[in-house]
Amino acid sequence: MSPGPASPGPAGKGPGSGRSRANRRQPGLRTLATATVLGAVMSGCGGPTTTAHTASSTSTPATTSTVAIAPAVPTVPGPWDWPTYGHDAQHTFHGRTTLTKTTVKTLRKAWVFPTADAVTATPTVVDGVVYVGSWDDYFYAVDLETGTLRWKVRLKSQNAVKPYPGEVHRDLTSDGGLVTSSAWFEPATAGRPALVIFGGGYTLYALNAADGALYWEHDYTGRPDQPPSPDTDGTRIFSSPVVENGVVLFGVDVDGAAGYGGYVVGASLATGDPVWEYQTDVDAQGHVLDDGCGSVWSSGTVLPALGLVVFGTADCDFANAHPMAESMIALHVNDGAVAWQYKPARPDPQCDWDFGATPNAGVDAAGKALFLGEGSKDGTYYAVDPRTGGLRWKTNVVFGGFSGGFIASTAYDGKRVYGATAVGDFGRFESNSSKQLLCDPSNPRDTQSQEPTDVSFDGATGKVLWHESLSSSFAPVTVAGGLTFSGLALSKAAIDVRDGGTGRLIAQVALPQANWSGIATVGDAVVLGLGNTYNPAHNGIEVLTPGGGAPVVPTR
Repeated sequence: MSPGPASPGPAGKGPGSGRSRANRRQPGLRTLATATVLGAVMSGCGGPTTTAHTASSTSTPATTSTVAIAPAVPTVPGPWDWPTYGHDAQHTFHGRTTLTKTTVKTLRKAWVFPTADAVTATPTVVDGVVYVGSWDDYFYAVDLETGTLRWKVRLKSQNAVKPYPGEVHRDLTSDGGLVTSSAWFEPATAGRPALVIFGGGYTLYALNAADGALYWEHDYTGRPDQPPSPDTDGTRIFSSPVVENGVVLFGVDVDGAAGYGGYVVGASLATGDPVWEYQTDVDAQGHVLDDGCGSVWSSGTVLPALGLVVFGTADCDFANAHPMAESMIALHVNDGAVAWQYKPARPDPQCDWDFGATPNAGVDAAGKALFLGEGSKDGTYYAVDPRTGGLRWKTNVVFGGFSGGFIASTAYDGKRVYGATAVGDFGRFESNSSKQLLCDPSNPRDTQSQEPTDVSFDGATGKVLWHESLSSSFAPVTVAGGLTFSGLALSKAAIDVRDGGTGRLIAQVALPQANWSGIATVGDAVVLGLGNTYNPAHNGIEVLTPGGGAPVVPTR
């Protein structure tokens, strides 16, 4: 598709048309027959230590589960739960809370559950259980009220993803360890237990939510036509999965590694096997390049009535020459065919202007999409027509760059968008020099540190309603009860709580470690992850409540 404000196209056509894993270099869209059998109950569902014996499983060591308490799990999440990244499949980050402008001033530690490395995935909270993975290669289920372990699962090691457990020289430039993907809670059915579904490195996992038993797993490597290589392939599922109509939807990130390519997957909920793939590392003729480009580290936002899922795509070598780079793309959920692409009508002169944040959507009770938008690392929020991808409005607040603009996702409450920008054009030293490289030194806005860092837009017009400074963040913003919650990136270990209407800072809550995860609001509790790349101490899961008391969640 040619660059431009919007490039609608017929289903299944265009440079990123999907291909099967067995024949991924042949043009044309093909669903994968091995993944079309739905409703199968996989072996390995009944015990605390299991291996999934499926066609998708690899010969890597078994995933193991340690069960402390195996609770009953509800059939569906309740109205006060936080069942996925961004709260819902539209990634509104709009939750519920009983906190007020008065009680947030009294937020204190209720408990901390320590982990051996950082927790940057957003915790999923359903029926009093917190589900989240860590860079320490474990996935945890922890009791919301007490902070005690329900169960934990040791995931497969993939030491090409750094930092890895026991690494002596920690990579301070890393985007994160094995688990950065937040879990999707999939309710139980008559023939299947409730599941938590997430990425750990390049492996997609489905675990029994009651006891952590492995239901299925599938490796989605940077070279699906070759055997998995966990010590050399740093590909990972940075994306947090969503499920729609029995299809698990997520992106694959290769982080610029030569010889690998990114793509989007629709996998079977029953087996984890691929139903379809949409190749994003392609040339104008649709040939897969495997040149380290095409990464998709955003999560997919579902537009139910249209049957679409929308992702953002990353840059390629800091620029956007590749046809699918730095775009918003809408794919059909059932077969992965492209519906439309929005690519800003601007060049990227080595500025690294990814669409890495996750789109926000607003839908009505019937699932009709009324709003769709996404922030970019170019410091601009773009709102587009959900049906066509045509631009509705765009508003720029900062220049952006390597570590700037909207790296993390914004929130949408039906009327307003709330977001936090990251640091600025900082972090490029790759030319065998200690000198900081700027994208456009002639532009006075291209600086290592950029303001404003907290901002709210009118969802209808894009008008900036308020903005504040000194609050840069690598974490998504949450909005609940007229309040916004955001973890600070580098300035201090704390979260900011603001008045969503005015931007006024109401409370700044100190933490033992930086908060780079999103924040889940559940009743009067604030649930978050602790940890980052540069400080390996004081990692874990923390819950804040008024006065530090036990969390109080309204009855279901």
